[in-house]
Amino acid sequence: MTVRNTLEATQQAFTAALDDPRGDAALARELLPADAALLHERMGLYRGNARVARRLALANAYPVLAALTGETWFDALALAYARAHPSRDADLNRFGAQLPEFIERYETDARYAYFGDVARLEWALHVASYAANATPINAQQWQALGAERLARARLAVHPACAALALRFDAVAIWRAHQPGGVWPARVDVPSWALVVRPQWRPTALVHTHAAHAAIVALRDGATLDNALAQAFDIDPAFDFGRQWRAWIEARAIVGVRDN
Repeated sequence: MTVRNTLEATQQAFTAALDDPRGDAALARELLPADAALLHERMGLYRGNARVARRLALANAYPVLAALTGETWFDALALAYARAHPSRDADLNRFGAQLPEFIERYETDARYAYFGDVARLEWALHVASYAANATPINAQQWQALGAERLARARLAVHPACAALALRFDAVAIWRAHQPGGVWPARVDVPSWALVVRPQWRPTALVHTHAAHAAIVALRDGATLDNALAQAFDIDPAFDFGRQWRAWIEARAIVGVRDN
């Protein structure tokens, strides 16, 4: 066996033992075979630290979900998720990417089916915190484009933005957990949200179905005319002027694309 193969086997045994104490026996054949008891004790410390780090990473990305579920349930979720989706990245900020889909399989009680959508919203807010920046053009530059050119333009959406179509009113649930928030009368209603990051602080805007269709079209490279056509097909009364102001104020639209 080559040195590289020996190292890889040791690393694989160490990784397996981090998630399951029964893996200590296999690791003992690679490390300190004469002192398996000491190895087991030290691996216990590694296991505890690894679990705490992963749990904290998830709680940081999903604070509302953690509040909804309670500590004991969230601890069990973090452990189950880590076993199903071991970290493949040195940056634990990216560790929770698959949690929204995972929690929908993990929690089978229909009363808590909204957990998945809450997680989707929270992950989008989390990712927005680390997204690249883009400086929006100012009001004078927008005016200089002119209405005709603007209608034909492909617009640049801020890198932090994420448009979400949800089965539940996740934004209302998220807002209920902000200072002064109140639990909504209903959560089992479809909703649309746009995650934005004005002034470096991620937040969520409530969208209509028409507004969601328009921003998704713009994100995907449609002209403003084509994006609005999709919105008006959904809602002939779509208030573009009001929606445009909301996008600009939230720095969701930052300029005109080069192509």
